[in-house]
Amino acid sequence: MFAILQPELIHRIVESFPFSGEWQRLRCADLRAPTTGKPDARNWSPLTATGSKGGVYAFLFPKCHFDQPRKIVLDGPGQSKIPFKFTAIANLLTTDEQVVVYVGRAANLLQRFQWHFSLAERNTGAQVQNGLVKCRLCPRRKQAVSFMLDHATIAFRILNGIEHAANRDIIEISLCAKFMSPFNIKSER
Repeated sequence: MFAILQPELIHRIVESFPFSGEWQRLRCADLRAPTTGKPDARNWSPLTATGSKGGVYAFLFPKCHFDQPRKIVLDGPGQSKIPFKFTAIANLLTTDEQVVVYVGRAANLLQRFQWHFSLAERNTGAQVQNGLVKCRLCPRRKQAVSFMLDHATIAFRILNGIEHAANRDIIEISLCAKFMSPFNIKSER
């Protein structure tokens, strides 16, 4: 089996983001499943169809949270720091006035979603949490997770298998470019 680029598929998925049947959407509030003994428990059942399947995804927030300019300090080459300012720009919003703050891809979507809501110290999936803290919407990662659960929507598209590895990569890059997702900005390169 080979990974192969499928330009028509890529174009259709990018252009239909985030509303068509190509994409599924989930309000992060639907992941809350607190119990007396576990107030931070999650209900992963709305995402069971993604288990062990690859795909692309994005975190979206209502534009009201990004109407005012936000600042982040990016990690630059070596130990340097680069100030970065962004705001919700009308032509970069989804048609329902959502800001795409992060776009990702994964070979296992369910596992990646679980990482995004984990507070583990060495968490490679904490980009949204870290972005919310760096732009001062939240004081710490724990509050960032609560903020995500209260306000975020996840849009995702399953593209499973190694044959879609290249397609997932190009779709991620295309959506980052189209919506200029601020939490995807990397400056260390």
